[in-house]
Amino acid sequence: MGNSWRWSLILGMVCMVLGMGLSQQIRLVSLLNNTTRVQQGRILTFLVTRTVEQNQILENQVTNLRTRIHTLPPSRVTPAAEKLAVADRMAGLTSVVGPGVEVTLHDATKPSYPGEPPIYQLVHDQYVLHVVALLSAAGATAISIDGQRYVSTTSIFCAGPTIRINGINYGSPYVVLAVGPPQALLTALADDPDVQGWSQLVSISYRAENHLKVMGYRGQVQFNDARPAKI
Repeated sequence: MGNSWRWSLILGMVCMVLGMGLSQQIRLVSLLNNTTRVQQGRILTFLVTRTVEQNQILENQVTNLRTRIHTLPPSRVTPAAEKLAVADRMAGLTSVVGPGVEVTLHDATKPSYPGEPPIYQLVHDQYVLHVVALLSAAGATAISIDGQRYVSTTSIFCAGPTIRINGINYGSPYVVLAVGPPQALLTALADDPDVQGWSQLVSISYRAENHLKVMGYRGQVQFNDARPAKI
């Protein structure tokens, strides 16, 4: 009788532990699925309609102005060069400095829950894209990821356990620098439900900085189909 009671107690404790683990796993799966659905529309809408269109127009203007400089008389070269410098800065081709925020996304360092897929502990491309979109919407005027300037032609996608940015593979941690109004950028990050949800899976930290330097885009700007518009 005594042994039967002890075995029942042990079995009950095992079932309780398994139930807690299963409940946690279900919560994590639900959290990831919900945040994934929410972020897809935001990223696609924002990146396509704002960043790509505006930056591509500016980059086309840079190309057009450079071409026109060679045909201008000396008396008109200086004003054209000044316009070119402004267009370069707006298109992300020159380095800028100013206040802003630094965001660090790091693969999870804490032990995983029983049965938790390892993929949940990795920072994914959608996390980085979403953070970039949030910062842009909150007023950031220049953004870089691990030193790579974010421009209209920037590509960000997963490549195994790493993320490929502008054709180069980077591993965790991923450091995003954004020049802009620090308080507005911090508020956008703190109030976003996706960032809050992903912070339960991986490490996401951010802080304001009084002085940041975001490097200019160092790659080649090529448009196979786009042509400079007439001004």
